[in-house]
Amino acid sequence: MTGRAPRLLILSPIASHPADQGNAARIQALGAALMARGIRCEFLHLATEGSAPSQQAAMAGFWHALHELPPPVTGEPSLPGIWGIDDWCPPDLAGRLAALQRARRYDAVLVNYVWLSAALDGAGDAFRILDTHDLFGGRDAVAREQGLDPSWFFTTLAEESRGLARADLILAIQAEEAAELRRRTGREVAVLGHMPPLRFLDAAPARPVMPFGYLGSANPWNLAAVHALDAALAGDAELPWLLAGRILRRADLRLASRPRRMPNLADVAGFYAAVDCVLNPMAGGTGLKVKTVEALAFGNPVLGTADAFAGLPAEHPGHRCGDLPALVMLMREFRRSEAFRAELRLASRLMALRHAAGVSAAQDGLAARLRAVAA
Repeated sequence: MTGRAPRLLILSPIASHPADQGNAARIQALGAALMARGIRCEFLHLATEGSAPSQQAAMAGFWHALHELPPPVTGEPSLPGIWGIDDWCPPDLAGRLAALQRARRYDAVLVNYVWLSAALDGAGDAFRILDTHDLFGGRDAVAREQGLDPSWFFTTLAEESRGLARADLILAIQAEEAAELRRRTGREVAVLGHMPPLRFLDAAPARPVMPFGYLGSANPWNLAAVHALDAALAGDAELPWLLAGRILRRADLRLASRPRRMPNLADVAGFYAAVDCVLNPMAGGTGLKVKTVEALAFGNPVLGTADAFAGLPAEHPGHRCGDLPALVMLMREFRRSEAFRAELRLASRLMALRHAAGVSAAQDGLAARLRAVAA
């Protein structure tokens, strides 16, 4: 082993701070885990969504060093009706990364999202890691199957495979996606999930003011889930719920069930303290549902569909509801039965502990790999 800490550069099109959406929470948590294990982590932020001074200050105080690039200009898709793998990657990004590599001499470079994989061409002799977050090949078809217009990035299976081939190591956020990635590429694939710190281990018991709540961003999957939940709860005064998160920024969000709204949420801890049971009525989608694991980490009992718990060791019926009527039925049981509330809370916390153990072991493995590369 070397006498110095391994040097890792993390490239991301998403700011790591604040962690008010799932991908930012994932990036921040992985960075914290690796730094706690002795890895020197620098952050290269391609400011796709802009960068406020408060974000820059938070990131500069968190990472060992912060480097920032201006927002890229995205043109039209290079393929008929679908993005090519490099359409969202600035042509000069690999060159900018190469300049950093010459100056800083990183042992490894980790790129977030396959559409920035071309940047790995500038990594020189550094070990090349790609954190996929999700599957993007054929993602448009998955959206259409759910009745949604495809949004954000989506590409073909062949284009995604071309991006994956640029990495030495590919990180999948859950096991099912790892198996699919292994079918698409000959590269090494490892599972590295996401779990925030388990707040319930040392937190004082909260006094929730609402029995149920939903926290989410305004992506199409979340909007569809909230509208479906709203339709299932419309006219039912016995099942009040709280709504929070970026989804409230949608001016056209009109809900017949009239949930109480929690705007301008400065810290997600305020939401989890305000509700007893967290809901995730997600239908379809890909990746790991970060809102599910975040709720589990805070120790709240969670009710959700099977899709909401994809990639997690779900056993309790409340963690694998087949549809919205089944979810609403268990919401009624939660309100009615103290025994069911205690049972669901215990099952949720046991799942959190099991998943956290698996994520921690995977983080240990990645840190050991980085130390071996540096040696």
